[in-house]
Amino acid sequence: MRRSYALLATLALAGCAGAPARPATTPRVELKLSSPGDGRMLRADTVDIAGTVAPAGAAVTVAGHAATVDGTSFTATVPLQPGGNVIDVTASSPGRRPAADALRVIRDIRVQLPSLTGYEESDAFDRLKGLGLRPVEKRDDNWIDRLIPGAVGVCGTQPKGGTLVAPHSAVTVIVAKDC
Repeated sequence: MRRSYALLATLALAGCAGAPARPATTPRVELKLSSPGDGRMLRADTVDIAGTVAPAGAAVTVAGHAATVDGTSFTATVPLQPGGNVIDVTASSPGRRPAADALRVIRDIRVQLPSLTGYEESDAFDRLKGLGLRPVEKRDDNWIDRLIPGAVGVCGTQPKGGTLVAPHSAVTVIVAKDC
């Protein structure tokens, strides 16, 4: 929110810095954001911002960087920080009052657990470690099963495959020779 106030203050000061004042009746640049929607939750580390602007060829800045403008359409790719992000968008054109807007997106950095049922224990542990998670073994067999030679397989995980978990979380891997 502070960033939006800073943007508005910058725009206000820019208008006062020796440039002739534009009367309030001067038309404003038309700025419309089309994607992504405000408040979207994304898992990617970047987001593509798109919209329209009028008049054609107006200068558009997204998160402090010039956007690509083609006629009345603009696009920009913005890197996202984990958690909430506020992305400011401004547009200006000679002889018009500037326009500003902002959108909020949330970068969700949780990790989706794969389904590991049927994997060998060592393969399941390697896969979880590769995702930045901490596998914890839970045996689901008895002492007789442990005496019989053979590979130990994954019977399931807690939480279950498909669940989103925080990075570096512990995942219980339930293993046995016979699920």
